[in-house]
Amino acid sequence: MGLLESPSVSTVKRLGNPISTLLFDSPCQLFTLPGVEGVIGYQLVKRCAIVMGDPICAAQDIFQLTHAFHNYAKEQNWTILYLLVSKAFANWALEHHMCQTSIQVAEELFLDPVHFQPRQKLRWKVNQAIHSGVKIEESQNPAPPLLEQLQATIRVWLRERHGFQIHLGSFESLLGDPQKRIFYATHNARVVGVLALSSVDQHQGWVISGFLALAEAPVGTSEHLICTTIQQLAEEKCSFLCLGVVAGSQMGEMVGVHPVVRFLSHAAFQAIRWLFHLDRRKIYFDKFHPSGTPTYVLCSGKLSLSGLLALREVVQHS
Repeated sequence: MGLLESPSVSTVKRLGNPISTLLFDSPCQLFTLPGVEGVIGYQLVKRCAIVMGDPICAAQDIFQLTHAFHNYAKEQNWTILYLLVSKAFANWALEHHMCQTSIQVAEELFLDPVHFQPRQKLRWKVNQAIHSGVKIEESQNPAPPLLEQLQATIRVWLRERHGFQIHLGSFESLLGDPQKRIFYATHNARVVGVLALSSVDQHQGWVISGFLALAEAPVGTSEHLICTTIQQLAEEKCSFLCLGVVAGSQMGEMVGVHPVVRFLSHAAFQAIRWLFHLDRRKIYFDKFHPSGTPTYVLCSGKLSLSGLLALREVVQHS
């Protein structure tokens, strides 16, 4: 067994799913097992190990890797919480008694760039940006002058954003991986928008690691940025792009949840949904008409208030 300080980029790219790329932009430790190619990325909050997504390994190794991690956590007297796992792993973990609690909390959105057809409202937004002079370019491993401009735009966006925000990764590290593809929007020779893509070999596609547009950017800048990215992927015959994860209007199915915790979870979810305007992200992405698949929170035991508080610390907010 090994604990590493930084994720293995090649392992995550080859064996991970879109959620796995959060490891690139989140502080985490990795659990590994000799003889098994794979990792489990987690953050330790008090006595809770918060795992980011599914275990990252081949299907034939999932039992061995997951079982070893659970034994290791038991030795350390940790509770394990899985955040944003797939329905397949959620069902597997319950069937194999790895976890006792399952709660559907969000939805992963994706689309096929090859068959993407923007509808009228989205085309109008993009045309607004084009008529305003917004241009989109791509750069992989940007040269120092451009990198400085991109970093400056991110710093301005972080400084000027208003109200509560909620996110899992770090925008400061958005440009940290030289293998990411960077698309950026310029207006009047200034960078006003940034979008980063991470590859997901399992789907032979890409996931949007993060994107932003400055408040001063012309109307439709972010839509133009995403549509140009989709168009470029379509030209490359790429059939998978994950847009990210959005919260639903309410929590979905729950398994193994005490009635009191169920009530508290629903109340907390509605409060967070209202406070952080979670609906806005879903409304924004709806204009791209993506498909979706549910994601879950799992707990190795019964989900407690301390577990909910641990999740709150992992989900960054500002």
